[in-house]
Amino acid sequence: MKINTIDLQYISQLIYETHHLPVTYINSLGKIIFDYSSTNNPSYISLKEQLKTYPYHKDSNAYPIFFSYAEFNFFYINVQQEDQYLGAIVVGPSLSPEVEDIKTSVNQELIPILHYQQSLAISLFVYYAIYQKKLNKSAVIYHNQALRPLIRHEENTTLELSYARRNDIIHTNLYYEKILLDNVKNGRIEKLNEVLNYSIVEQAELGILSKRNNLRSVQYLMITGIALICRAAIEGGLNEETAFTLNDFYIQKLEDQNSLIEILSLMEEAIYDYTSRVSQANTRKYSGPITTCIHFIENELYGDLTLDQLSAICHLSPNYLSSLFKKEVGTSFSEYIQQQRIDEAKKLLTFTNYPILDIGSLLNFTDQSYFIKVFKKFTGITPKQYRTKYSHK
Repeated sequence: MKINTIDLQYISQLIYETHHLPVTYINSLGKIIFDYSSTNNPSYISLKEQLKTYPYHKDSNAYPIFFSYAEFNFFYINVQQEDQYLGAIVVGPSLSPEVEDIKTSVNQELIPILHYQQSLAISLFVYYAIYQKKLNKSAVIYHNQALRPLIRHEENTTLELSYARRNDIIHTNLYYEKILLDNVKNGRIEKLNEVLNYSIVEQAELGILSKRNNLRSVQYLMITGIALICRAAIEGGLNEETAFTLNDFYIQKLEDQNSLIEILSLMEEAIYDYTSRVSQANTRKYSGPITTCIHFIENELYGDLTLDQLSAICHLSPNYLSSLFKKEVGTSFSEYIQQQRIDEAKKLLTFTNYPILDIGSLLNFTDQSYFIKVFKKFTGITPKQYRTKYSHK
């Protein structure tokens, strides 16, 4: 079936006229092609601008996707034809029955109140209108984390929302979280500042959480965030062992923090650290065997690394692997290992009090004079001079 803009516009108009739900079509370039709503309210215009930046194309077009912004509910359906992403039909905002008393409006009247079953039914209808394909409700719920909590805890939501309003408890929404994790996954360091103020480390929102006088709850929230960021970095190409080691490091550090500001600062540091490492990994696109070698070297830097060992892992002859490594990485196998070990030594000299002799021994240098010689080759100064200049201890 061929999908065209005229049909999409007709479907969207019918949804708007039938349910009074705003409907927006955003193309693959993030441009709003048409929008059905009856308001020029600045708050709604601002909301639309934010909706344009959502990474719709990252999700499947096999079912509607539900998400929320603050207490506003939305769903969208990706429009794809012959493996080409065309854009997304975004339906919303609406409110759940539990927040019906909220006097928020976009055109001087209440936003539509929809039970999750109604939203689900409308999403299935819109999907069928676009693709002429019937979807199973259970399957759609299964693929939507935003729906499952509503179903599991429906009886308790009214009391929980009431408690949250009385105590000024605010949670970050999935919208900004997904954008942040997408930036981490793709190593987009320059984009982090655009979302950090609204994301899982947003200081104003977490500052409200502190009214509960429960610093531990914030630590738990951030530990969950670290786990999500770790997984996103791995999906972006970061070495798993590196990612999980950083995960353990930052979780341990979070548990040691004694104030909200310290927790937020550490969390921001972790986000930039992971994103930077993904960015670096993405600038070095190597073949499968060389990627395997580099990851193995990173994981076994303190062990005894040999070309024969790596050639056996890669199922290549030592000579061929050596030639391929030099061609892709630009340096010899032994030189690369030396460079990585000296980089590791620099960290140990900066952040620990380990004796220089022990650092050389840990990193498999045969004796101290050889360690000093290689260190000076890559840095221009001796390990002692480096520690004096850069030590944080």
